[in-house]
Amino acid sequence: MLVLWTTGIEARLVYLQIYRRADLMARADKQQSRTLEPSAKRGDIVDRRGRVLATSVDADTIYAVPSEITQPEAVVARLCDALRDCTKKERQALAERLERGGAFSYVRRQISPEQRKRVEALNLDSIGFIKESKRFYPNRELGAHVLGWVGIDNKGLSGLESPTTRRFAASRARSSCRPTPAAMPSAASESPATAGSTVELTIDEYLQHIAERELHDRHRREPRRRRQRR
Repeated sequence: MLVLWTTGIEARLVYLQIYRRADLMARADKQQSRTLEPSAKRGDIVDRRGRVLATSVDADTIYAVPSEITQPEAVVARLCDALRDCTKKERQALAERLERGGAFSYVRRQISPEQRKRVEALNLDSIGFIKESKRFYPNRELGAHVLGWVGIDNKGLSGLESPTTRRFAASRARSSCRPTPAAMPSAASESPATAGSTVELTIDEYLQHIAERELHDRHRREPRRRRQRR
C-alpha cells in the first residue's frame, strides 16, 4: 500500500510538472498579472477661432496589488486619511476589493496632484500610480448640449464626444464640425493607441456664452412674469 501511495503521488507530480506545466504556468500568470490597455488620447474640440472647448489632460490613478497586502483595513484607513474625501461606502468597497486578493485593483481614479502627493508620502507597499487621460472642459458647461461628455474610462457617452457622432465627416460648408487630418496609425500590434484628431466647430465661444446667458436669464424671468399676470 505504501509503494502504491508513493507511486501515485510521483505519477501525479510528473503529470502536473511535465504534461500540464504550460497550462498551469499560463493560468498562474493570468492570476498574478493584468494587462491594461491605455485608451487613445481624445483630440481637442475648438471653436471657429481655435479656442479650446474640450481637451485631454494627464491625471494620476492609484492602484493596488491586493495579493501583497496583509492588512487591508489598515491600508484603506491610511489611504482615505490621505485622500480626505472617502465616503463610508467607498471605504467598505475598497476594503472588500483588497481582501479578495488578486494582482490588480483600482483604489481611486483620476485624483488631484495634491492627493497624489499625500498618498505618495505614505510610502505604502503594493500601492502605485499610473497615468490616465482625463477630459477637461475649460468653460465648464458652455456648449455642453453640443459637446456632450465622457465617462471615467474616457469613452464618449453623448454629443460630439460620442463615438457614433465622431465617425462621420461632412464638408465645411454643410457641417457644424470639421475634423482635421490625423496621422496614420502604426501597423505594429504593440504600438501605443493613436491620438484623436482636433475637431473645429463653426460655433463661436463668445457668442455661445452670450446666447446661453440670455436664455438662462429669460428662463429665470419667466416665472416672475407669470406671477405678475395672475
